[in-house]
Amino acid sequence: MTTMKKTILLIILAVTAMTADAQFLFRISGNGLKEPSYILGTIHTLPSSVKIENIPEYIEAEAKCRQLYAEADTSATQVIADALATEKENMFLPEGKTIGDLLTPEQFDLLKTWVKKVLNKNLSPRNNLKPINYLMFFNRAIENEAMKTYYGDNNGFTKIDMDCIDRAVKRGMTLGHLDDYERVEKMPEKLGMSMEIDAQVDSLVSFLNNYDKIHQQAMDAWKILSETMDYWMKGDYDSFASMEGWDAFIATNPLDIVSRNEKWLPMMKTAMSQAPTMFVIGAGHLVEKEGVIAKLREAGYKVKQVKPKKNKNFV
Repeated sequence: MTTMKKTILLIILAVTAMTADAQFLFRISGNGLKEPSYILGTIHTLPSSVKIENIPEYIEAEAKCRQLYAEADTSATQVIADALATEKENMFLPEGKTIGDLLTPEQFDLLKTWVKKVLNKNLSPRNNLKPINYLMFFNRAIENEAMKTYYGDNNGFTKIDMDCIDRAVKRGMTLGHLDDYERVEKMPEKLGMSMEIDAQVDSLVSFLNNYDKIHQQAMDAWKILSETMDYWMKGDYDSFASMEGWDAFIATNPLDIVSRNEKWLPMMKTAMSQAPTMFVIGAGHLVEKEGVIAKLREAGYKVKQVKPKKNKNFV
């Protein structure tokens, strides 16, 4: 699988287009269930203009459920916030150390050039930010450029998963979560914030030496993403699930997809046996033979997509 295809699928797991007219909603029945449960396959980050209350199929399904299970405990967001806040306090090099001490003159000149070109800042060798911060700045700059290029100035986002959870709280539904704290506690590590300084330097220098290529790959990925997000907006799950590269992506990310699906399935079966349940999970967990949909069908459940109604206005 090419780096670009992997990048595209990573983004698809987390982002969608600026407006949305549908959803990936599935009804689960059979196998002894007295009442159906549902799965909402989300794109974790959706534009702020998309409101879950404007999706009638979801509202109708939610009304039939007495509990909601999301990927993570909602209180885990505080775990992430605390971890990132702690890391932010340590974003600077030890006292007396500067970026100029870590880089060779050639490496510093390379960094200085790209900081000026991309961030429009003048870099001093006395700057004491850790190298990982520059990687974050550059990646954010590329993201902002892509957002402006393909989505204009309307780039406000919200997490639709949290909208679903907030509604469940207001309705007095029982809340559950499929992941545990260990996963979210490792968020700073996954972002690279806990790398040793030497490793941060190596990553930064490699990034700068390949900046043009990385930039182009990222922009191409965002372009393709902007063209394919019609799938979610139209409720076209079949096209989404048949996108090229899912099998290779899942094979190279077993801990993020396969292992979590395997852990979730017994919990989902137990929850459904207790009460009609709405599961709100990333759409990437639904696809392929390792996906939640295939596994539930193998276990004897009937899983059918609730097709979006025509001529709706969600935003």
